[in-house]
Amino acid sequence: MWTGAVRRKRLVNLTVAELASFLGGALEGSGETIITGAASVDEAVEGDVVFAEDAKFFRKAVASRADCIITCPDVGESPANKSVIRVPDAARAFIEVLRFFAEPEAVPPVGIGPGAVVASDAEIGSDVAVGANCYIGKAARVGDRCVLFPNVYVGDGVQIGEDSVLHPGVVVYQGCRLGRRVILHAGVVIGCDGFGYVARPEGLLKFPHIGTVEIGDDVEIGANSTVDRAKTGATIIGKGTKIDNLVHIAHNVRIGANCVIVALSGVAGSVEIGEWVTLAAQTGVKDHVRIGDRCVVAARAGVIGDLPDGSVVSGFPARDHAAEKRVEAARLHLPDILRRLRVLEHEIEELRAKGSVQEDDNANH
Repeated sequence: MWTGAVRRKRLVNLTVAELASFLGGALEGSGETIITGAASVDEAVEGDVVFAEDAKFFRKAVASRADCIITCPDVGESPANKSVIRVPDAARAFIEVLRFFAEPEAVPPVGIGPGAVVASDAEIGSDVAVGANCYIGKAARVGDRCVLFPNVYVGDGVQIGEDSVLHPGVVVYQGCRLGRRVILHAGVVIGCDGFGYVARPEGLLKFPHIGTVEIGDDVEIGANSTVDRAKTGATIIGKGTKIDNLVHIAHNVRIGANCVIVALSGVAGSVEIGEWVTLAAQTGVKDHVRIGDRCVVAARAGVIGDLPDGSVVSGFPARDHAAEKRVEAARLHLPDILRRLRVLEHEIEELRAKGSVQEDDNANH
């Protein structure tokens, strides 16, 4: 079953000792303290548990009002006034804590909601929730335990894998295929036409886009992001990839597994992106570029050429991050360099006026 969305705080108390047992962690300090919720270190109050993966955040956690800190075995010394639970992976443990302290988001009940339209030959799996005013087209297939929130559009021939969740207003055009446990947030559009035109004397001629979109298992796509269908073949989003809000993926792009693409990024047509790639916020990628495995592209960078595996780049045009940092550092000194250059030019002109400096033509004779 889908457990991806948790929202409201659940009214439940437990002791630190019980929490440590739940997480399988090593407890330091009092086990009798009552924990009533989870919070960030900046918002924590008495009764809260927080987590800290490194020394910087551990110091902030110690200074916070939280009663319990989840951290790694080698981070910081336990304070006398707080309980500490040490686990191998603090972030993973805190995910479990958040799940514990939250209630599942309200979802439509299993069945077909009021006003929903389902084609007679559509295949709907078991325990599927179809919200009010949804549309499911001809020959579409919706897998077991899927959740379609109100006003979702599923076109003809679409396939949606088991345990997937489509939030309000999602549109999946005809023929697109979604894997298992896919999460599409509100306003996502999958499979609209790619942006393909050719200029001719009579105007811009549109290329028909007769391909499709294939989205792998465990992909999550943020609100109002779009993935265009291929001109021919398929636009592919690899398994486990996470795409933030307001991201555009153009036609025939192929993205590998477990990539992260952050908000406001745009990937142009026919780009190939390897596995475990990170595109930070507002990244732009030129068409037909290849980005290798485990590359990192810094925020607002513009990728206009191929990147080999493991590249870390920034700037526009994107280049090696270390080189770009040196350029930016030099840029900070430009006003002072210009001022000094003007002084030197003025001094040279004065020397020339006094005859102390010969022109190049005279110096050659």
